[in-house]
Amino acid sequence: MRRRALIASLTAVALTAGCALAPELKTFHLSHREWRGTALSERGRLVVADAVAGAAPYTVTVIEIGGVLELPADPVRRIGILDARARTVAAELERHGAVPGDIGVEVRPQAEGTEREPDGPLLARRFAIVVHEW
Repeated sequence: MRRRALIASLTAVALTAGCALAPELKTFHLSHREWRGTALSERGRLVVADAVAGAAPYTVTVIEIGGVLELPADPVRRIGILDARARTVAAELERHGAVPGDIGVEVRPQAEGTEREPDGPLLARRFAIVVHEW
């Protein structure tokens, strides 16, 4: 019994002393099936709605924007489409109750693996939109 009390009090001290707990990551993927150009398909809107519904304290919900293989090779057109898709996802998150200050965006030059943790500043947000340029 004393051991449990000691562990509980040490945990409480650690939490109140400002020790940051690493957030849990939940990842949702938006592939080519979830896009109609720069607009989300019905399926894509459901993925985003599920992401918002599943958000929890001490959790960063990562939304990976994929489906880039069919995009134009021209970098200017490609970036324009990806920017529009990121804005679309952010608007859909807000439509389901996310606060704009809780949404961050990270652009990765190429698909480096979808399980890589977002960069430091995004870990302070509830929602991280990750855009893969290639």
